[in-house]
Amino acid sequence: MKEIKIQAFPQINPSVCSFLLEEPIETFGIFDFNLENAKTESEIAREIFTINGITHVTVIGNTITVTKSSDEAWSSLGKNIGTAIRTALQSGKTLISDKIKQKTTAENQLKSQVQKILSAKINPALAGHGGFIELWDVRKNDIFVKMGGGCQGCASSKATLKQGVQHALKQEIPELNDIHDATDHSAGVNPYY
Repeated sequence: MKEIKIQAFPQINPSVCSFLLEEPIETFGIFDFNLENAKTESEIAREIFTINGITHVTVIGNTITVTKSSDEAWSSLGKNIGTAIRTALQSGKTLISDKIKQKTTAENQLKSQVQKILSAKINPALAGHGGFIELWDVRKNDIFVKMGGGCQGCASSKATLKQGVQHALKQEIPELNDIHDATDHSAGVNPYY
């Protein structure tokens, strides 16, 4: 069997190291794993979590990023992670489950729909008041946004978000659950001018 080449790249954060493989694990999506979901959602993450001190694994294309809590040096820990990756790749088992792939695809589709509506309809209306809203995160059917310009720090921002923006988004995307404000309304260069 062909030797699987893996290169390790420690990051600025000393708790994080990325492992670059010759070929992608998956061609689309970002897959995050913790100790719990790795057991059922990913053979490759499950193998990596058998190593003590691992707290998080992310798979993007041919890159596996690992976060540790231990003080063990990456030079020795990396060898064990390389072995775990090779074991998973050679196991013949499903590396990323269909369940987590579907979840990731659904979140990416929702993100794309929300971004399109924000750009085409909501932000042009808010621009008249010197404000804007940007999509910050998507978790299941909930979205998290940040408000800026005249919307940041505005006393009406909560009403704008819940009665205006959420209403407009739900008309276009009925499966949308809730919208959450992730804005620090007291900070910024020009909050509510």
